[in-house]
Amino acid sequence: MQLEKRPLRKRKTVLFLALGAALSVFCAPEAMAGDWPMFLNTQTHSSFAEKAPVPPYALKWKTPTKGPIYSSPVVSGNKVFIGSYDKKLYALDASTGKVLWSYATEGEILSTPAVSGNKVFFGSKDSNIYALDAESGKLLWKHDTDGGVMTSPVVAEGNVYAASMDLYFYAVNIETGKRVWRMKLPDYELYSGIYSSPAYSDGSVYIAGKNGAIYSFSAKSGGRNWWKRTGSAIYSSPTIEGGRVYIASYDRTIYALDAKTGKFAWRKNLGNDIVYATPAVFGDNLYVGFKSGYLRIYDKKNGSEKKAYKFPSELNSTPVVSGNGIILVGCEDGHLYALDAETGVQTWSYATKGGVHSSPAVADNTVFIGSEDGSIYAFAPSR
Repeated sequence: MQLEKRPLRKRKTVLFLALGAALSVFCAPEAMAGDWPMFLNTQTHSSFAEKAPVPPYALKWKTPTKGPIYSSPVVSGNKVFIGSYDKKLYALDASTGKVLWSYATEGEILSTPAVSGNKVFFGSKDSNIYALDAESGKLLWKHDTDGGVMTSPVVAEGNVYAASMDLYFYAVNIETGKRVWRMKLPDYELYSGIYSSPAYSDGSVYIAGKNGAIYSFSAKSGGRNWWKRTGSAIYSSPTIEGGRVYIASYDRTIYALDAKTGKFAWRKNLGNDIVYATPAVFGDNLYVGFKSGYLRIYDKKNGSEKKAYKFPSELNSTPVVSGNGIILVGCEDGHLYALDAETGVQTWSYATKGGVHSSPAVADNTVFIGSEDGSIYAFAPSR
């Protein structure tokens, strides 16, 4: 189905709000009201906003950096944190876009930061995991790995969890920066790596590798709970919801696994289509963006396809789905799009000057996004 452009209809909003409120209690136990503190909002990668601003939007502010942005914005304490390919992590005033501070590393930053308390954690291609003071940008500690850290960390149980291109998955104490444990994902030393970002749920952390395997580890000890192999490399990150892990592989398959046992609940073959983005879950639906430009909606119970909407270019950005019936997704044609979640009707779009690989964040009635044009954008309702 091609995108149709019509004004957003407000029917059935009460239903969306009620369901959204229930999901937010389940999916986002750590998130404070008005915050979007880590990659895809929560430890489970819910990518869910209880309420998104209603389109149309107006540009609230735009702040340039000196390199493309692949990192996604996070929001905490009226600050926006985001990494840039110019090797800096930025802290911006969420209301004005003013740069409050920036911290320079020795490598490009693709990692989306995570904020916990007064600390912000992120990885850099210079092989380090960093902890900075969120207020001042002062370095608190850095933990050296033997490969670039391009994954987005998750914070849980007093640790920050992140994977490195040295093929190790690290648990580092958030206060000291000392390694608690690390586990190696078996793979070829060449032409390998870890691009998938970890998720956390109920005492376990989940990660996948370019080796095509999905892993569950004990968050406390690093002991392996289970692992399952797919037929090709995995760039997508896991999403955990309702006791299941959802993830896509380059073997052109979406997988649903039991989070406790790793047993496959279902597999959905995608034909010739492939997925880079992380699946988003809302209600009974699984929302998946494809390299072909399709946003496909599946029944999360059995993987049957319900709807499909076609965009002009690749979808490498993970969509945000809101409780009041709005889908927000970035596209490689440079646009940020807003859709009616019920009908798929396009209700608004904005053209940046570069592809949008970054995934949106929603906080304080504002939508934030980064672009390969090097700028961070904030949008608010225009009426």
